[in-house]
Amino acid sequence: MIYLVFPSSWHPSQPYLSLPALKGFLHDNGVEDVVQRDLAIELLDHLCSWEKTQPLFARIQDEFNTLRQKAYLTDFEREKIQKLAEAMEIIPSLCGQIDSAKASLRSPEFYDIDRYMESLKIIDVWLDNILAAYFPSQLTVIGSQLRWSPYATWEIIESFEHPEENFFYDLYQKHYVPEIIKEDIELFGISITSVEQVLPGLSLAHLIKKARPDIHITVGGSIFTKLVDVLEKGSALFDFIDSFVVHEGETPLLKLVEAVRSDKDFSQVPNLVYKDGDTVKVNRPFHKEELNALPTPNFDGIPFDLYLTPERVLPVMGSRGCYWERCAFCSIPFDHIDFHVRYAETVANDFKNLKEKYGCNYFFFTDEALPINFLKTFSQKLVDMDLNVQWTGELKFEKSLLKENRLELLYRSGCRKLIFGMESHNQRVLDFMKKGCPVEVIDETVEQCMDIGIGIHLYMLIGFPTETREEVYDSVNFVLNNPKLLNSPGFSCITSQFDLEKGTPMAKSPDEYHVYNLKGSEGHDLALGYSYDIDIGLTAEEATELYQEVLARLSQKVTTFPHNYSLADGLLYLGHHERQNIEQRLAAF
Repeated sequence: MIYLVFPSSWHPSQPYLSLPALKGFLHDNGVEDVVQRDLAIELLDHLCSWEKTQPLFARIQDEFNTLRQKAYLTDFEREKIQKLAEAMEIIPSLCGQIDSAKASLRSPEFYDIDRYMESLKIIDVWLDNILAAYFPSQLTVIGSQLRWSPYATWEIIESFEHPEENFFYDLYQKHYVPEIIKEDIELFGISITSVEQVLPGLSLAHLIKKARPDIHITVGGSIFTKLVDVLEKGSALFDFIDSFVVHEGETPLLKLVEAVRSDKDFSQVPNLVYKDGDTVKVNRPFHKEELNALPTPNFDGIPFDLYLTPERVLPVMGSRGCYWERCAFCSIPFDHIDFHVRYAETVANDFKNLKEKYGCNYFFFTDEALPINFLKTFSQKLVDMDLNVQWTGELKFEKSLLKENRLELLYRSGCRKLIFGMESHNQRVLDFMKKGCPVEVIDETVEQCMDIGIGIHLYMLIGFPTETREEVYDSVNFVLNNPKLLNSPGFSCITSQFDLEKGTPMAKSPDEYHVYNLKGSEGHDLALGYSYDIDIGLTAEEATELYQEVLARLSQKVTTFPHNYSLADGLLYLGHHERQNIEQRLAAF
């Protein structure tokens, strides 16, 4: 059996695409004994059940009583007993509400914004307290915080020795590993696509290897694609992980399955990083998939009923990589070998297949930047098919998007929101970033989207090297001084502070961008970026202070729930609350 797992944490609105894409490809190539499990949503559902978490509450009471009887408490113990006492007060007041809060988000009450916000608040407060025994570790609906850094191998391994704090290790061990290891598993695959998943994903790998050394454990995903150079030098991670699949994974996983089931010769498995004796081998050159040969993703086995939405939102893929590949701050070309795109007709058929098989009317493109020519053809296909779906995806601001009523065509095909990496609304900064975008194109695109009825999401970047405070506020004021934009249905805007990442054009040519003395964090072998010095623009401290200032100002005008909180939730809200306006606009077109 091939057993594929997506570990905590991820947003609970929709499944991630990696496992269904792999399962679909394996099935299409004759490997049918494939199990896929989204442990992120399974664990969240488990923890948001009063019946299932009563043992955790009993443990909180026991630990509180034990600490209370001690004659002397350390500073840590004093902090912990205070948290335990808080939990003992809050949990009884919420135990009758947690299951109904979860159920509410899966019902039409989801579309009542007050009830929606109340339910999410109950869940977050509940999670913060039901895991009090693991203090200082914390879990929220969409993330976690533990004392160990996911960027340091030694810290990750150290966390395995502390299940009293590493709740992922403890809960996986108690509730998931015993049933998993009973299965006849030959290959166990873990998809780690975000830093949040590193510690839970590797905790699971360690537990499975300890219980079943015979199982081949492989880890895939974008995180370790960025760390091939680190793995190649040798890593303690190979003590409990047999291999890593880097870059694209469909064909490599199929070849790995074949190797595991035959001669164990891994030398012919593309994109594989593995240990052969005392040597780490990397199978180069890296393989690139033929996207048009890939089948529609297979979501069979995904626990749809556990996601916290009343309707399904499924991820889809039209391309991989980015066709622009020039932005100074972007590591996407580092993750992908080349940009390549799926035929528009094939993606339209994916929509049709998924709608018919899973009853899904909402779709979320995972592409980094959907190509405009693809979108034109794809949208026309959906219109011709009269498929009646609604979708969202990420684009680069392009002048070609404004031609030939293309935005209107997107709307007619079901596009309800477009996600743009604006980054800045200052022309000098945009040019220095190599965004290839005139400010006038941003202005006209935003205006046309609002007039047509397409919701807008903007990403903004604060503290790019050489950027001044005044230039940052060119971007901020573009949003805050635009009441039409602020009041447009579905508008959302997220700002983030600039980080210098591995593999970016800036990291390769730092002098060109006035950054110097690039340094990795000491002891953080899995770090994905660098600290640096600058001689022009905001210092790191000034950028941090300004970022907090901007965050506070935006939060006063840009509502968090639901559109900033979750783009998938926002898509559902647009489809539901804008239904009458959508019908009127479509009739007018």
